Amino acid sequence: MSSAPHPPSAAVRLRSRLAQRLDGEIAAAAGQPARAAALQVQRAILWLRHGREAEAREELDRLHVCALRTPDVELAGWLHLAEGVMAYFGAFGGDARDRARRARAIAAAAGLAPLQALADAWLAQIAYVGRDIAGILDHAPAALATLAALPAADHGAGHRIATALASVWGQVGGEAAASPWYAWARQHAIAGGDDAGLAALHYNQTLRRALCIRRAALTGEPGEAPPGLLGVASIDHFDDAVGGSARADLTPLLRAQLLTTQGDFATAAALLEAQLPAATAAGLARLGISLLADLAWCWANTGDLPRARALAAQAAAEALAEDPACCDFDELATLHARLAQVYARLREDGLAAAQADAAAAAWARDAVLRRDWAGRLAAAGLAVPPR
Repeated sequence: MSSAPHPPSAAVRLRSRLAQRLDGEIAAAAGQPARAAALQVQRAILWLRHGREAEAREELDRLHVCALRTPDVELAGWLHLAEGVMAYFGAFGGDARDRARRARAIAAAAGLAPLQALADAWLAQIAYVGRDIAGILDHAPAALATLAALPAADHGAGHRIATALASVWGQVGGEAAASPWYAWARQHAIAGGDDAGLAALHYNQTLRRALCIRRAALTGEPGEAPPGLLGVASIDHFDDAVGGSARADLTPLLRAQLLTTQGDFATAAALLEAQLPAATAAGLARLGISLLADLAWCWANTGDLPRARALAAQAAAEALAEDPACCDFDELATLHARLAQVYARLREDGLAAAQADAAAAAWARDAVLRRDWAGRLAAAGLAVPPR
């Protein structure tokens, strides 16, 4: 490893205090190659969170070479975590869990508490995406315990674990249950100058509201009107202001869901046709299944009945691949409810009734799991953030 840090060939300039702080710390560590390299990995992780995957990939490849030339346990741990974060954003899973686990094991063995806290926080996030309550109950308390033992606040790990638990509580208990964790996550993001973290919080809360709107429309329950959800438009504006965000492809899909609920089928179909191929290829198969049903519903309402029928059949077949052990039953119920509408519009009454029954069964299963998760989270002391 050389005596001074090397800049990436394509310099990244982000307008956030966190980015500026990391740049300053890297410059100050010019005489400490191992420390500078570990900080460069942390900066690459920030680039990933801002959607700068190509630049992060180039930087991480360079740092892997450095790590082989001059082995360092801290650098190895950070590189494993960075690869886990890249895998997470690339496919919402994939190799992410294994790489984050390796980072956590190295951190624990070497006494690197900040890395250990962040790795546990990411593992809790990954467990949530995989609907793995055991993983959440394992890693969330571990992250919080390590954070509590640190001599100073670690805003990066604090934001990550708070975001993970806000997402979990939003899923099982709604906005009121998630609100304390969102507030704690926001405090950490602001204190750390983490604009990517603030953007992610804004997206997550907007998504949760959109899903509630969608469910209310499908079940006939009262809910917020789609035009009232102005936050979707502001996501793009905020992302542009801070230099981009990871998975920017999700915002058009969110907008398409709301447009479908609002009845603007032609505009929603155009968005879905443009965005779904890349999104599903990038690992959004679970989300993509319900959006296939949305697209079929749009086509059924714009008069493209043959394609609506074919896509509905495809979505119904793909639903059979869902694993009950890690299935998002709310999402599955949404798929079946939308397909019931499609088949009703196509005058396929038998198929419509079967899909409606499947939706009711999935929502009932979802209600049971929500109660179970809420009870287990509360019993583990994860109902509210630490004081």
